[in-house]
Amino acid sequence: MRGDRVFAYGAAVGLAADLLLADPRRGHPVAAFGRTAARVERALWRDDRAWGALHAAVCAGGAAGAAALAARAVR
Repeated sequence: MRGDRVFAYGAAVGLAADLLLADPRRGHPVAAFGRTAARVERALWRDDRAWGALHAAVCAGGAAGAAALAARAVR
């Protein structure tokens, strides 16, 4: 299957799921990420560029790692 068809099918399924399920009232993934990032920031915050880079790496790396695990789980 060509990549553009895969994208089109995925976009159609995503749109249908969004129309049917809508956003959850509780436990929205973006809100959960924000709460987690705030906790990490409280634990790691220092007035230093290296600590800020560590915070960004932990948050972005955690999100990328979760996405990689999810992608592997659906294969």
